[in-house]
Amino acid sequence: MKFEFGDLYKFIVSLGVVLITLSVTTPWLFLREPFDLFKTHAEIQALTPVAQDIIQKRQSLISFIFTFIPWFSSIAAIVGMIFIYMGLKKWQVNQSHLDKQTMIESKLKENALRESTQDEIEEKQSKEIEGLVQFNTSPNQQASFRRAYSQIETCVFNRLNKIYSNKYKVSHNMMIAGFELDIFLEGKSLLAKDYIIEVKYIRKGFNFGWLNEAFLRNLHAQNAYSKITNKAANTLLLIVISDEAFNEDKYSKLLTRLQENELYRKGKDIVKILAENELKNITDIELQEKLSING
Repeated sequence: MKFEFGDLYKFIVSLGVVLITLSVTTPWLFLREPFDLFKTHAEIQALTPVAQDIIQKRQSLISFIFTFIPWFSSIAAIVGMIFIYMGLKKWQVNQSHLDKQTMIESKLKENALRESTQDEIEEKQSKEIEGLVQFNTSPNQQASFRRAYSQIETCVFNRLNKIYSNKYKVSHNMMIAGFELDIFLEGKSLLAKDYIIEVKYIRKGFNFGWLNEAFLRNLHAQNAYSKITNKAANTLLLIVISDEAFNEDKYSKLLTRLQENELYRKGKDIVKILAENELKNITDIELQEKLSING
């Protein structure tokens, strides 16, 4: 019998089970042993005086114990049932709280993936733009960049929705456990992996530090999604860069360096860089091949 000390009420129930078990096994253990009771008088007389004395004392002790076994079994069974009743009653109250907590967590998981509010969308865009625009940029330039940024995100969403809507539910501006997702592809079949997609629009170029940070933030969102939903997901970091700042050789080297990251999962964590005009002019088939999303 193994005691369960993880919870007081579990322990009380376990103790009750032990007492009831002892009330049954104790008489059985004593009754199954002969204890020299089947030896004849002649057999005992044939033994040495010391052996005769030991057998007589042993038989007297067994006789004394047998008078108390019924009392022990009865009391142990009654006390055991009382312990089980008390433990289960208290355990049920505690379990109801745990069940309620589990239900609340389940409901939170169901609601974890939701559409972003307009305030959340604007706040995310403002944070991203603040990190990209220069301090001496005029308000008009900032407003122009916001419009361009929003147009790029919308363009990417529309293109992906057109390409993948037959196999994925394509959502725009979603929230998952406090993380804002630009685009989310939810597989319609069991074999289709979900995709968390982050879209970045760059006008002046970027360095490896920025690229690595954007990549890790996307992984952070993916990890939160997997933890909340118990579903694995792939990631796509899509960087759209202005034609003036686009340098294929430079950014190819940065991508190669990024793939050396120990957290990078080949074929599952995708990072793609497109020139702005390339995004606008590329065909749907070419874009699908470029993004390498299994759809």
